[in-house]
Amino acid sequence: MDIKSDLKNIVSENLAKAASSIFIDKSLAIIDESAETKESLLAAADRISKRIALFIDTDMAIKVFDILRLKIENRELSPGIKRKHVRVAMSNKVYVTCNGTASELYTVNVSAGGMYIKTKEPFPVGSKVVISFPLKAGSHLHLKGVVANTQSEIGKQPSGMGIEFKEVGDDERKRLRDFIKKATL
Repeated sequence: MDIKSDLKNIVSENLAKAASSIFIDKSLAIIDESAETKESLLAAADRISKRIALFIDTDMAIKVFDILRLKIENRELSPGIKRKHVRVAMSNKVYVTCNGTASELYTVNVSAGGMYIKTKEPFPVGSKVVISFPLKAGSHLHLKGVVANTQSEIGKQPSGMGIEFKEVGDDERKRLRDFIKKATL
């Protein structure tokens, strides 16, 4: 009996359990930010498991999906959380102009109806903004919006502002939805 080998196995098992627990908790947090209904929560869990299968391990992906599915199916959505549009977590550079001043900031999540932008100094609620959102090299989407809410840093959610898109034309809406759809694949 090799004590060093036994100790190594015990440490490996416990690290794997701790890492698994942390991974599941982080996955659920990501899912909560980007989905609203049980169906969209399950779709987000499926996307996470497919990425695990692609980059890490297929067996692990199956186990993670099963755990996430059980946790999602056995819990209720928080009261009052009924979003009109599905949010997709993404960190993209955007250019926000408010009162003639342009700022380079980063998104936290995006939906067809708005986006949450990370900033330590959000504009006041009600401020009108124009957002230039890079879609791909050389292509930008210009959207008008209004600051719907601001938030100080709470837990894992960074300080920032929620922008509600206003006066979005059909072409812009289609391009934004296509971009969001591609980001979720």
